[in-house]
Amino acid sequence: MIETRALTVVYGRTVALDGIDLSIGEGITGLFGQNGSGKSTLLRVLAGLLRPRSGMVTIGDAPLDLRDERFRRRLGYAGHDSGLYPHLTVGENLDLFSSLYGCPEDATDTILERVRLADRKDARAGELSAGLKRRAAVARALLHDPDILLLDEPYANLDDDGAAAITAAIESWRGPGKTGIVATHGAKRVKAYADAGVILTRGTVTVAGSYRPGGKRGLDG
Repeated sequence: MIETRALTVVYGRTVALDGIDLSIGEGITGLFGQNGSGKSTLLRVLAGLLRPRSGMVTIGDAPLDLRDERFRRRLGYAGHDSGLYPHLTVGENLDLFSSLYGCPEDATDTILERVRLADRKDARAGELSAGLKRRAAVARALLHDPDILLLDEPYANLDDDGAAAITAAIESWRGPGKTGIVATHGAKRVKAYADAGVILTRGTVTVAGSYRPGGKRGLDG
C-alpha cells in the first residue's frame, strides 16, 4: 500500500532519513525508535507535509502527489501538534473538519464516544490538558474514517484509561483496505495489536517485518 524508495531527508548537516526503502501493507504497522531516529520525519513525508531531498513515495500504484485532493481525503494524520483551533470547543473543531470532509451528521459525536471524550465536547480545545489534546487530535485524524492513518506518538501524556481509549479507537478503525502507521518510542502498547513493525535508528531501517501469527509475538528477522 505504501512504499518508499531511497527516501532521503536532510536538515542542514543532519541526515534525518538516509535512503529508506520500505514496503508497508494493509493493517497496522508500529514504527519504533528513540527520539531523533526519524519517525516523525518519515510520517511528515508520508502525509505530504515535508518534501524529501530525494527518493520516492508511492501510495498504491501511484506516486505521492501533494496536489491530489483525493489523497488528502484518504489520509488521517495526527502529529505532535494537535491541529485544533484553541479558541473553538472540541465539538466545534470536529464539526468544522467534518463539514470539510463531508462526514455524516453524527460523525463528531461518534468519534468522541470512541475516544471517550464526549464529556469534553463543549470544552475549549486550548484549555485541555496535554493528554486530552492528544486524544482529541487522534479523534480528528479518525473522524472521516480514512484509508491511511498516520499517528505520531498517540500515547504521549496519556494515563492508562486514555491509552486504552486510543487503542480501542485504532482497533475499531482497522479493516480491509486500510493501512495505519503508529509511531512511538515506547513499543509495548503498539506491539500488542500491530500486524508488523519497523525500527528506525538514526534515519535508517534496522529491522522491518511482520509479526508471527499465534503464540509469542515478535518481529520476523
